[in-house]
Amino acid sequence: MSINGIFGISGRYLAGAALLAACAAAPAWAQDAPAPAPAAGVDQVTVTAQRRAERQEEVPISITVQTGEQLATAGVDNLRDLEQVTPGLTFQAQGNFVQPALRGITTLVTGPGSDNPIALYIDGVYEGTQAGASIDLPDIERIEVSKGPQGTLFGRNATGGAIQIITRSPSFETTGSVSASAGFYGGAGASRSSYDLGIKGFVSGPLVADKVAASFSFAYRNVDGYSRNIVPGMVPAAAGNYPSDRMDWLRSYTLRGKLLITPSDRVTILATAYYMQRATDHGSVGLPVDGLTAASLYPDAVYGTAPWQYAYDAPDPLTRLRNYGGSLKIDIDTGVGNFTSTSAYTLSRYLERVDVDAAYSPQCLAAAPSTFACLAFKDQQPNDNFFQDFLFTSEQLGRLTFLVGGNIFISNGKIPAWINDFTDGALPGAPQVVYPPLLTATTKVKTKAYGIFAQADYEIVDRLTLTAGVRYSYEKKTGFVTFFGAPYFEFADPDWDSVTPRVGLRYEIDDRTNIYATFSKGFKSGILPILTVGPAVDPEKVTAYEIGFKTAQANFTFNAAGFYYDYKNLQIQSFTGTAIIPTNAASARIYGLEFDGTAQVTDGLSLRLGATWMPKADFTDFPNAAGFGPPITAGGLGAIVGDVSGDRLMRAPKLSAVFSLTYETRAGDGDLSVSPSLHYTSKYLPYDPFGVLVQKGYARFGTEISYRPDGSNWRFSLWGRNLTNTKSYNSTTISAGAARVSYDEPREIGVTIDYDF
Repeated sequence: MSINGIFGISGRYLAGAALLAACAAAPAWAQDAPAPAPAAGVDQVTVTAQRRAERQEEVPISITVQTGEQLATAGVDNLRDLEQVTPGLTFQAQGNFVQPALRGITTLVTGPGSDNPIALYIDGVYEGTQAGASIDLPDIERIEVSKGPQGTLFGRNATGGAIQIITRSPSFETTGSVSASAGFYGGAGASRSSYDLGIKGFVSGPLVADKVAASFSFAYRNVDGYSRNIVPGMVPAAAGNYPSDRMDWLRSYTLRGKLLITPSDRVTILATAYYMQRATDHGSVGLPVDGLTAASLYPDAVYGTAPWQYAYDAPDPLTRLRNYGGSLKIDIDTGVGNFTSTSAYTLSRYLERVDVDAAYSPQCLAAAPSTFACLAFKDQQPNDNFFQDFLFTSEQLGRLTFLVGGNIFISNGKIPAWINDFTDGALPGAPQVVYPPLLTATTKVKTKAYGIFAQADYEIVDRLTLTAGVRYSYEKKTGFVTFFGAPYFEFADPDWDSVTPRVGLRYEIDDRTNIYATFSKGFKSGILPILTVGPAVDPEKVTAYEIGFKTAQANFTFNAAGFYYDYKNLQIQSFTGTAIIPTNAASARIYGLEFDGTAQVTDGLSLRLGATWMPKADFTDFPNAAGFGPPITAGGLGAIVGDVSGDRLMRAPKLSAVFSLTYETRAGDGDLSVSPSLHYTSKYLPYDPFGVLVQKGYARFGTEISYRPDGSNWRFSLWGRNLTNTKSYNSTTISAGAARVSYDEPREIGVTIDYDF
């Protein structure tokens, strides 16, 4: 479709919405009331969803914003936990590859060059790998989740939205904080008791008065292991081969340093360096749902039958991730606007060992050379990224503001993989199983992506603003592969380009209330098959329409939106156990309603409630969907091919909701705060369209009780997480080997001590 056609369609939608806005708010056209005093009960929220600082209610985008303090109170200390406070957001993983879904838009594809459709930015730097998205949150100023395609301003892989993580910056006043926590998993259900210890801190101050400041943050977490390896108890002869019967352990730490230089009133330079390391077996272990594992055909098979019970026979499951890098941001005030250059180089190093069949069965493992059923998958995924972004944001020029920019993203990723490399024995569970690797292969993917963009806001008449923007994106990916150490050969060299416009109208009913209507498009890059040879998969594209209402009054805020998505060329993955084979589903349609609001009921009582309802999130045309499922044969789960047109998309619950309450009162010589919170999601399909795995609806309830003595820098908290002991999936995968899942953390109770200075 031509650009004129695109804007013609959007114009009809937006004209109707603008007419409705004008009729609904006619009295406001004739007056220009003075700005009200700042809200007494509800804090004003400033966001950068349009790459400039604006009040949240003025931005014609659905946005969920959480401060670092709000995230800590809700128990959110990792990006995956963000769904607990964000309606419409669902986090799933494959192993430890983090794959968010926002309003039904997600990805099932892993491997180099296979990025999330929810673009992730950390301090303005694009994080282009799924492994790199598995991050802890020790020093957060705020997180913004922008919903709907953000293809104009954020570009590639923002078909579903964008998540911006803004960390704390250096200050010219000495400040800091330290927080230590101790949690205890009590062993509810089939889980086992375990400790959870953590400490994090932030310190900042001047190095040269008014010219140079620095900050440093750190975080460390140690989880002993709240799940159980059931093999030592059920197979005593094998017990000595396992290092422990504890599973779902975690060791992680994060370091970040920043240097702020202000050589003049008009120039600011911010240099950042960081290092993060995580080691865990979480996501690399699994339970075969309903016994769906190739090992079940063998009499010596042992596998979990309840959440937090696991079994394996291949080398110890492990995921080890290291992320590190640096960035340089330069801001120059030109007098007519602000010019910003952001340069970054980031690296991630990922290693995983997975027992694909999620079971203990030396007999099945020994038969693998003839059946290719019980497999152990080991891979490494090094990835190096370079990112350069230029942005100019104008000052207010009469009725006009605008921004223009461009960026470059270059990525070199690869995945060396080994399947059943048991030359020295399949320790620890089956040391007697010895044979050379069934497959060794390496895929390299080189990505080059370029984009230029512009967006302008023009106040047509008082209180009525037109937003118009467009981006041009060009991408090229080159794939190389080798098998069993042979020379690399190039198997794919595709390129794609895309134009992603955005048009919107916003009407200001009063200085704190707006209604808006938008039309936008998003583009997710094409991808290549991994550890095999095949054709490239076309890019995904989304066309979105949204109408919304926003208000921020003295004692309450309320945001509501209705959205409609036309979603084409969905990228779907089939994992055979040895290769990742992506394909395009034809199309899908999504629509729904969403709201999010806060209220200061009394001086001491505040509430927050948000929900996303998606009655429609279905494939409109997908006649040749492929997957795995019963019955089980010697080769494992059987291949399924079927027509799922009209069926529900994966990771698209009809209803998700968040609720929190904060009650503050005086208690003795200090302030007492009680903050319960609830996250609910209805059932959804976490991985495949055939319903082999189904995540039932669930609610997770948590609370925090804190006390701060008068005149003290100390704060003491008692908290509980997942107090309902909900058994929800965290990681899911279906292959010929098994339909395997791992679970979110069980019930945990703990204490935290904070000290601020």
